[in-house]
Amino acid sequence: MPGLPNYSILNPMMGRLPAEERQALQSERLVTMVNYVYANAPFWRAKFDTVGVAPDDIKGIEDLPKIPFCTKAELLADQEAHPPYGSYTCTEQRQWARLITTSGTTGQPLRRAFSQRDWDYILDRFQRSPHMGPGDISIILGPIDGLMGPTAAYESGQRMGAIMVLAGMYDSKSKIKLIQDFKPVTISGTASYLLRLLEVADEMGVDARQLGLRGVASVGEPGAAIPATRKRLAEGWNANVVDGFGMTELFPLGGSCPGNTALHIAADMAITEIIDPETGEQLPPGEEGEVVFTNLVGDTQPLLRYRSRDISKITAGEPCPACGHTGPRLEGSIIGRVDDMIWFRGANVFPSAIEAAVRSFDELSHEYQIVVDGDGTMPTMTINLEAVNDISDQTAADIQAKAAAAIKSAIRINAAVSLVAAGSLPRDDEGNKIRRVIDNRANSDRG
Repeated sequence: MPGLPNYSILNPMMGRLPAEERQALQSERLVTMVNYVYANAPFWRAKFDTVGVAPDDIKGIEDLPKIPFCTKAELLADQEAHPPYGSYTCTEQRQWARLITTSGTTGQPLRRAFSQRDWDYILDRFQRSPHMGPGDISIILGPIDGLMGPTAAYESGQRMGAIMVLAGMYDSKSKIKLIQDFKPVTISGTASYLLRLLEVADEMGVDARQLGLRGVASVGEPGAAIPATRKRLAEGWNANVVDGFGMTELFPLGGSCPGNTALHIAADMAITEIIDPETGEQLPPGEEGEVVFTNLVGDTQPLLRYRSRDISKITAGEPCPACGHTGPRLEGSIIGRVDDMIWFRGANVFPSAIEAAVRSFDELSHEYQIVVDGDGTMPTMTINLEAVNDISDQTAADIQAKAAAAIKSAIRINAAVSLVAAGSLPRDDEGNKIRRVIDNRANSDRG
């Protein structure tokens, strides 16, 4: 079976290519990838043949719209029809080095195979901008079993000579004690859990600002790109905050830099599009829509025009003023997911907009809960917030009124705001994602 060329992924200059050089590289790799999947994967050959597109029709990135979209539902169906890994798999099992499943809060996971070549590229991407060195200690706070991101972070840290500590099995108080004892330079976890640990540290009488951290990496959810959340993390831990981004289906794609919350995408590894979720039409830079990725380097299960269901917008043109990255950037990280979007009285509501409003108030904790009740014609929305400490009735009323006004300004609809007792909203002490939207409508499949 014909293979793919070997690419230089570790080279940090790949993130600073001039626009013309970047586009030429993407065009070359796209043409190569189209020919590769057509020759090796019955799934892709059938998709191209169905729409009447031949590999020779794709001559560069300008021809990208000719390629049909790919969805998770299609891949799941293909794995069901051609178990266990699907007919979109392009390499033989003897070449594989890793088997991982996709993560997430809902839905059936995909089975993902990685060749040794794929896995080496993932580690190369993690090391492109080294943030640790020999002797540095780093603690991974969340669970690692079966997850690509934490596993790759662990192994790439080892490659850099760092001492990697897996703390996912410990309770939250024990994790704070580990940070005290081991004195790591970096820690990583979801934004929600990193905020939860700040609460735990305070309960233990530990000043997290004095723990000596250099960096905090938020992974698994887009919270750290929200300015109010990023501010809480940076001030609470007294450290630089970065937001990591990747998909098991596609590789680690990028992350923010300490001076810019936008997600910097590795343009040599993937082509990024923003499309209208309804029509599938490409949208220009600056317009909000669904993010679509095309893998340019992976050889085992490469995906073309994969609909991520994530909502964002692309910033293109000038290099990042903080780090010089010249490739595309997803402004404001991931705004939300098509699947998480709440359709409420004719408007689309993203939980991230509510989160940004809530976490701008120092009097409120980082937790919130959105509850939607009623039917399709006259639903109601209640947003439960909690105070940091016990407060007087008058103070509670003032905070509630201010928060309600901020939330209305953010989402442009009226929602009831309820201030509940400090510590009464659900917490997660395992480092997993928290369910913050409870949609009780009879015809809703969200939650």
